[in-house]
Amino acid sequence: MNRNHAAVLGVLIGLSLSLPSCTSKPAGVLADAARRKEFIEALVTNPATRAEVIDRLVGPPGDRAAVIERILKDESAAGDLVAKIIQQDRGKAIVASKIAADPTAKTFIRMLMLTGVMGESMTQQQATLMGLGEPFAYGNQNRTMHDLKVIGSLVDTFAKKQAGEEGPRYPVCFEFADVGSCLAKKLPAGSLDGLRTKDAWGHSYLYHTDRQGKDYILVSYASDGKDDELGKVGPTQSYDCDIVFSDGDFIQWPGWIRKHEVR
Repeated sequence: MNRNHAAVLGVLIGLSLSLPSCTSKPAGVLADAARRKEFIEALVTNPATRAEVIDRLVGPPGDRAAVIERILKDESAAGDLVAKIIQQDRGKAIVASKIAADPTAKTFIRMLMLTGVMGESMTQQQATLMGLGEPFAYGNQNRTMHDLKVIGSLVDTFAKKQAGEEGPRYPVCFEFADVGSCLAKKLPAGSLDGLRTKDAWGHSYLYHTDRQGKDYILVSYASDGKDDELGKVGPTQSYDCDIVFSDGDFIQWPGWIRKHEVR
C-alpha cells in the first residue's frame, strides 16, 4: 500500500468511525456545520490524494459505500462536497469518467446532475443515453435560471436608482454581448464579483438593451449554445430553448420549472 493510498484510506476510515452507527437516524448525520466542514476538508483538500478520494466516492470499491450513503442522506453535506470536488477541472474529469452501472455511483452522479455542476462535463445526449437526461437538464436549467435572476436583480436595482421622469433606465448595451464585456463595465465596480457569468453548460450569459435603456434581456443559449431567435415566449419544452430574463421576470423558461420558485 503506497502512502497516498494509506492516507486516503485513513481519512475514509476515520470518517466512517466518527459518523453515527447505522442504527442512528441518517437524516441528522453531519448536520453540525463545523463537523461537516472538517470532514469535507479532510476528504478533498489534499491535492496528492484528491483523485483517489473521488475515485472511492464514485467508483466501485465497496469500502466507500457506507460513507456515500451517509453523506447523501444529508443534502447540505452532499452539496458542500460536490462543490468542493467540482471546483477542480480534474475532479470534473474523474467524476465523468466514473459514470457506470454501479448503483451507488449512479445515485451520486444523479445528485451531482441535480445541482447543475455537471453541465460542462458532458452533453445532454450523453446524459440521456445514461438514463439521466431529466436530472441533468433540470439541474442545469435551474442553476442557470438562478444566475439570471441574480444578475437581473442587480440590473433592476441599478435602474431604479437611476430612474427619472421617464422611468427606469437600464445600463445600455445595444449589441448582444456577454455580461463581462459590457454590463460589468456599466454597473458599479465589483457588482458581478463572485457571481457566475457563464451558464451551467459553459456558455457566457448575454445582455442586450434597446438604445435608450428602457428594456433589457439576459439570455442563456441553453443546452445547444445556439440562438433560437426568441421565437417562442413563455414556457418551453425543448432542452435547447433559450432561457430569457427581462425587466424583472422570466419571459422564456423551461416549462417544467416553476419560475416563481427559483431563488
